[in-house]
Amino acid sequence: MAISVHSPYAFNTDMVTMVEASALFAECGPRYEVDSRTLKRWAVKHGVTIEKCGKDVWASWTDLLEVHATEIDRREAAGK
Repeated sequence: MAISVHSPYAFNTDMVTMVEASALFAECGPRYEVDSRTLKRWAVKHGVTIEKCGKDVWASWTDLLEVHATEIDRREAAGK
C-alpha cells in the first residue's frame, strides 16, 4: 500500500548554488544576466529558502526561476 501523507522531511532535489544559477541565466543572453549577489538578494526578498554550505549559497532552481522571471519583468517594466 502506498503512503498517502507527504513526508514532513522532504527536501528539494533541484538545489543549485547562486553562482551556478547566475551562469545558467547568463547563457540565456545579456537581457537575462544577473549577478549571483543580486540573485541572492532577490531570493531573500521573495522569501526563498536559501542554505549556506561552506562558501556556497544554495537554493531551489525552481524557486529561482520564478524569482528571476518576476524580477526581470519588473526590471523591463521600469525600462531598465
